[in-house]
Amino acid sequence: MGRTVLVAVDSVSASEASIFYGIELAARMKSLLLLIAVSSPGSPRKSQGSDVARRYVDGGTESWMDRALAESQQRGVTLEIFVASGEFFEEVTRFVESQPAVQFIVMAAPKERASKGRSKFASALERLHQEFEGEILLVEKAGRITRVSDLYLKSSAQERYI
Repeated sequence: MGRTVLVAVDSVSASEASIFYGIELAARMKSLLLLIAVSSPGSPRKSQGSDVARRYVDGGTESWMDRALAESQQRGVTLEIFVASGEFFEEVTRFVESQPAVQFIVMAAPKERASKGRSKFASALERLHQEFEGEILLVEKAGRITRVSDLYLKSSAQERYI
């Protein structure tokens, strides 16, 4: 089975920069692109996951999913979309465990890094990094990509010892 790119997004605040970077990466690698939209408990609208799926299936207003589908078709990338409900990193971990061909995970970087101590995001990201053998790429904005293995966890480790 070929290499696969996974884009993981929070369905409430999906980062289009990470989605479009994932499409670009999959196009360059000529690989399958999986997109998982996770609706976390405690998000403003509890039924967001089903609403996201319903909007996509019903073909309502142009959403980020519609734009991702159009862009992937334009780039010749096969896109499969999954919707999950639960804690974001738990769902992403569960998903990659069931998809051994995933080589890259692309997701949005947190908008702000924790100023004191380690952030919840950094701790969860470190656990995912330990369990996932591929590369995790954080997209801060278009053109600004951070490889977790090279930079993000090293800076987090330094924060722990300062």
